[in-house]
This record gives sequence, structure tokens and C-alpha cells, in this order.
Amino acid sequence: MTAKAHPLLISLLTVWLVTPALGQAQSAPRGQLEVNGGYQLGTKNFKSSGTIRANAEDGSYSTDHQLTSGVMLNLAGGYAVWKQLGLGLGIAKFSSTTASTFNGSVPHPFFFNKPRTVSGSVSGLSRDEMAIHIQARFVAPVTPRLQVLVFGGPSFVQVKQGLVSGFSWKDEYPYDQATLVSTQTASGRASALGFHAGGDVAFFFGPRVGVGGSVQVSGATLKLTAGNAQATINAGGVQAGGGLRVRF
Repeated sequence: MTAKAHPLLISLLTVWLVTPALGQAQSAPRGQLEVNGGYQLGTKNFKSSGTIRANAEDGSYSTDHQLTSGVMLNLAGGYAVWKQLGLGLGIAKFSSTTASTFNGSVPHPFFFNKPRTVSGSVSGLSRDEMAIHIQARFVAPVTPRLQVLVFGGPSFVQVKQGLVSGFSWKDEYPYDQATLVSTQTASGRASALGFHAGGDVAFFFGPRVGVGGSVQVSGATLKLTAGNAQATINAGGVQAGGGLRVRF
């Protein structure tokens, strides 16, 4: 009796120890990580302006900026908290340059209210954006390998933008005209709360690793100062990219 019970006891203990481990190994992933590279699309025109003091009178200047599309990097991840609903966090970074046109008004040395105008183009003004996205996420499995993700929520956006902060000119008697010599630039920083929303489609080669593509729209409005110049800037835009997907 004892000799027969001993192997049975070992078998029961083996089943008791192995079963939880198998259940844990086969449990469905509840979290996901997305690593994307892509572009922020479209252009956002904005204007910066400032004032100068010359010849006992105030002058002014303004710069029209046109933002070009540029490279965007995005890292996001989330975890299911109830069924297909989850919470997540995303970080996006975007860099580009602005093509700019400058116009200035220079006070006359002899007559009040008779300014001379100067104009020119400005290059090399850069834009850097970084956004932290707080996400509510909904995961919809289409098949075991194909998955759709919808997300959205508030965003904290920080922008570093180069602006024209001043300019120099030359003029000669009778001083009826002035010519632009150079512009001075400075970088300003500003932060604001905004929003984002988007979707992601992923294909998984197995239970854990796959690839996917995403599109999201984000936006925030910031007031930025650099030197004597001020500007109201709309940050964000349509962002599209793709990359690695990992379930955990």
C-alpha cells in the first residue's frame, strides 16, 4: 500500500506545482509597447513681432514663419485595467525648420511718423517640439494576430522656437531709404496643455512581437518670447509613422 501511494503522491505534487506555472506562461498579454518613427505632416504659419527704439521714436518689425514637415519619433505604452480598456503614456519628439520672411520699420532721423521699410529672408530658424501624452486606450483584437488600438487624452507640450529678436540697417543722406544689413535671432521656450487622439493597427508574428502603423493628431497653443520678439504658436499636427510592437 505504501509503495503504491508514494508514486501517486509525487504525481499529485508535480501537477500542483506545474499547473500554476503553465497558467502563468499561457496568460494573455495585457500590456503593449509601441516604438514609432515617422513624420509630422503639414505646415503651420505663424507671425512673430517686436519693437525697436531709434532716432527718439519707436520702430517695429515682424517675421512670417512657415513650418515645414519633419521627422517625428514616438514611444508609447499602455496596460489593460478592465477588459479592453487601458491607460497609457506616450512621448513624441518633432524637429524641423521654418522658412521666414522679415519686414521692419525704421524711424526717420529728421521726421516723426515717416518710417522707412526694410525686408529680407531669414534662414536657419529651428523648431523642436516634445509632447507627453496621457492616454485612455481601447484595444480591439480583429484576429489573434491583427489588432486595432484607439487612444486619446490630454497632452503636455513644450516648444523651442527660433525667432528674429532684432535687426540692423544702413542709411545715407537724405535718409529717405534704409537697407537691411542683418537680423539677430534668439530661441524661446514655452509650455502648454493640449490634446491628442489617434489609432494604431498592428500585425503580430506571434503572441508577443509584431509591427504596426499609427496616425495621431495633436495640438496645443503657446505664447512664446525670445529677446524682444513675441509669437503665438500652434504646436502639434498630423503625425504618421510605424515601427515595432511588443506585448507583455
